[in-house]
Amino acid sequence: MRLRSLLIILVIIVALVPFYYLNRWLQRVIKPREAAVRFFLFILANFLLIIIYTVLIVGIVVRLFGR
Repeated sequence: MRLRSLLIILVIIVALVPFYYLNRWLQRVIKPREAAVRFFLFILANFLLIIIYTVLIVGIVVRLFGR
């Protein structure tokens, strides 16, 4: 059981690396500091990205450890 928990944490940590670089890319593309509209677009994009990423990570964990 302990190994399973460590593997789930490892999956989450590995999944955070592309998320970090994708967020940096979004900051370069949208430039949220230039205008309020761009800031809210950036917030909306991050919100959608978080939802999609959460669904993907949960799907991966269920596929790996589901019975």
